[in-house]
Amino acid sequence: MFKSYAHAQELLIDAGVVETHYHVGPELVARRYDVESLAEAVRPFGAAMVLKNHTYSTTPLAALARHRRNVQFYGGIVLNSYVGGLNAAAVAGAVSGNKADVTATAPDDCPVVVWMPTVDAVSHVKTFGFGFDPKWSGCCAGPKHGPAPTGQGGQELVVAFDESLGPTPGLLNVLDAIARHGCVLATGHLAADEVMQLIPLALARGVRRIIITHPHYPSVNLSDAQLATLLRYPDVYVEHCFAIHTQDGVGLQRFADSILATGPERVLLSTDFGQVNSEAFPAGTVIYALEMGRLMKGRLGLPEFMDMFAANGRRALGLG
Repeated sequence: MFKSYAHAQELLIDAGVVETHYHVGPELVARRYDVESLAEAVRPFGAAMVLKNHTYSTTPLAALARHRRNVQFYGGIVLNSYVGGLNAAAVAGAVSGNKADVTATAPDDCPVVVWMPTVDAVSHVKTFGFGFDPKWSGCCAGPKHGPAPTGQGGQELVVAFDESLGPTPGLLNVLDAIARHGCVLATGHLAADEVMQLIPLALARGVRRIIITHPHYPSVNLSDAQLATLLRYPDVYVEHCFAIHTQDGVGLQRFADSILATGPERVLLSTDFGQVNSEAFPAGTVIYALEMGRLMKGRLGLPEFMDMFAANGRRALGLG
């Protein structure tokens, strides 16, 4: 599909990469980038990027970068215990921080992503036995950075659905807030059966855009048949993240098989990078394209393949 690394990078630049999931620090674990160093890396490439942090809203950081560094950064909030869990006020607060001009009374007309719980999700802690994964710190167990905080996160579970898969009052309030503010919902680290309940519920309550977060992550583990069912709903997208391969060992062939099972039209290919032991930007994105390109060669056309890195992400985020 690509002649070389340089050829892949050139096509990605031309397509206009949209990274729907990229981690930025500071955080409880060490990260490769803060918002300024990430902006310096991204600006020459011209990518759009959604900044993620497990402990606080990134909307002010993204807005500052848009204003001061002329990059297409967008923010969001993860509904872990650090922001009060399923807290509708935290959603409103994240939206209020989405302003490049601090004197403005209204937020900027650009996306805000709200993730369901991740490190504090019941399924995450049940699957792994901890919140923050020590793998995310990678090389940071040395003297420079100190040990990974394996005991942090997952201490205060955020419950979205009860044992009978009924939605909790907090979840309903949060979905209403997401709908009211026009945010994008992402499914976080909820379990497959929870995601199957969440998406029709969210759409029924007025949420307009939904991203299924890395469905092959061990605590999620959605089947391709389940994904095909969910993608029948309007404006639902599925995000396959390179980190689920590089950090968690899920084979890229599983991603390729899933894309063929669901079709590529609403698939997003994002790295979910920002870990200190992951490739820097843009190398991680280019390598992801090269590796997936080898698997999809002869099975998918180049325009459809590039859309999964670019145009599909713009549609998922409502960027036009």
